[in-house]
Amino acid sequence: MAENATDRTPGLLAEALKPLQSTLLFNPMFKPQVEQFWNVQERILDEAELFARHWFERRHEATRTALDAARTAVSGEPLEPAAAMEAFSEWRRHSAERIAEDGREWFGMMSRCASYASKTEAEAVGEAAEEAVKITNKATKPVQSEPV
Repeated sequence: MAENATDRTPGLLAEALKPLQSTLLFNPMFKPQVEQFWNVQERILDEAELFARHWFERRHEATRTALDAARTAVSGEPLEPAAAMEAFSEWRRHSAERIAEDGREWFGMMSRCASYASKTEAEAVGEAAEEAVKITNKATKPVQSEPV
């Protein structure tokens, strides 16, 4: 059975990358920062999910109250322009409050994310520095030898 060109590709690629292997090895010194990066990503996703849930709740409320205002505006016998204006004015006031709440939650989310990222980054850099010291000490440790 003839060997397919694609059957050799993984072996050829591995062989071609061998000279780069030492530069591509994961440096243990970066471990704290890599972990911190992905922990921050998870935290940001959690915060964004919470913000989005609340945002949609407010949009649903806006839709329901707009429908109520529209029903009020057209339910009078005979139609009363003052009641319609009051209903829509009330809806607009609550909509402004919802928009303000959107802004408060957005800035709160961004503040929490930035605070968490900067705090954990400082910790990760400290851990990386400690790891660098360990690696350096290990590399420069004198080898005991017998004089000749």
